[in-house]
Amino acid sequence: MKRGDKINCPACRHQTVVREKVEMDGWTPGDKIFVCAFCDAKLGDAADMESKEQRDQKAVSGLAALFETEVAEAPVISEEAGDLYFCKYCKYYVSHAFEERCQLHKRKTAAMHSCPDFEAEKTGRKEVKNDEGQKPVF
Repeated sequence: MKRGDKINCPACRHQTVVREKVEMDGWTPGDKIFVCAFCDAKLGDAADMESKEQRDQKAVSGLAALFETEVAEAPVISEEAGDLYFCKYCKYYVSHAFEERCQLHKRKTAAMHSCPDFEAEKTGRKEVKNDEGQKPVF
């Protein structure tokens, strides 16, 4: 059972939609529970329900069993310095308000293009970090 499911309520005997509600103990919020949308009868605890990851894993393994195949592992994306050959990390890349250029090839480029003549920038741009010590997303 999950929020939004259609069921027949055991208390009021009507077809209803499952609603999620937080039990209150005075002014203190308690556990999340599932209730009937009509009569507000308790249908179950939200903590007892399996997580989305567990449901997804069960669905994938069920399909793999149906088609008699093995479940493939998720791909791993590495962000090591040697793997990033984007123009924006090259020493010949020049960013300007109106265009981005490659000074080696004397042409327009884009930050996410890759080039076989890539040379890592040794000096110049510094990594900007935010207050939490993380690199900015873009």
